[in-house]
Amino acid sequence: MRVGRNGAAFQTPQLVRWVLLTMWMMGIIPHAAWAGNALIVEPQLEGELAPSDPAMLRTATEAALKSQQLSLIAPGDLEATLAGEAQLQGCHTELCYERLGRLLDSQLVIRYRVKRLASGKGPGPWKLSVEVMDVEVGAMGAKLTEECPSCTEKQTAEKLGDLVKRAVIECVAKPRGTLDIRSEPSGAAVFVDGTELGITPYKRVTFVGTHKVVLRHVGFRSEQIDAVIEDGQKNKIERKLVSGADPVVTVEKTPLYKKWWFWVAIGGAAVVAAGVTAGVVIGTRTGGNTPVERMVPPNTYVFTF
Repeated sequence: MRVGRNGAAFQTPQLVRWVLLTMWMMGIIPHAAWAGNALIVEPQLEGELAPSDPAMLRTATEAALKSQQLSLIAPGDLEATLAGEAQLQGCHTELCYERLGRLLDSQLVIRYRVKRLASGKGPGPWKLSVEVMDVEVGAMGAKLTEECPSCTEKQTAEKLGDLVKRAVIECVAKPRGTLDIRSEPSGAAVFVDGTELGITPYKRVTFVGTHKVVLRHVGFRSEQIDAVIEDGQKNKIERKLVSGADPVVTVEKTPLYKKWWFWVAIGGAAVVAAGVTAGVVIGTRTGGNTPVERMVPPNTYVFTF
């Protein structure tokens, strides 16, 4: 870590990454240095869109990615992969995106959402969002959302393209380190922030921050770890797993009369009965084996629990 003249601390690897990125955007360094593949998955489109809008939005997204010197995975290749991987069809989790990216040799997976907030023709309010998945890391590198209060279809497409560019730049520039995990025995499944990303021995680039890591191995208790990743640094974790099984969490059953839906149902029945016979519903509980006996007026119903 370095300290600037004004006393502000910054991480050297992150500063270098931003400098290189700026030089690349200015054309000082070759674009090929940042070349890679990008996969556009099925977008989410909502609202009353014109028939030509989906194609216009797709074209704007592709142009934005190409301007970042990214090669696009052909839609036909994506369709063929999905045909052979049924579990990935319609799946929009980070785990599914990582799997698709690896199968298609794509470094980034992009999905955009566009929603038209009002009906009718002419300019109107739109909501746009873009997600960029970093396949190497196995996590989302950028999630941007923006609204366009009074935009035409063309202006919306242009704004989406700009949002895609910014999301890609944010993802590429995001600081990262390395997470190195060893376990005894090896072969434990590694979950990072809820997503299964591999098995031990595990070594992978990870975004900077604190991550919830869980190790799971058949015949051993799960191990939970808070892993802190610093920019440009490696966090090496070694764990000896304890044989046994994870404790089973038991949930105490709630008596029927304590459930909210029971009294709603009873109350509803009482209201209906009141309109016909003005009957009353009384709830009682028994004490041991001795039933509770009491005098009740006519048209009164007694439920014993």
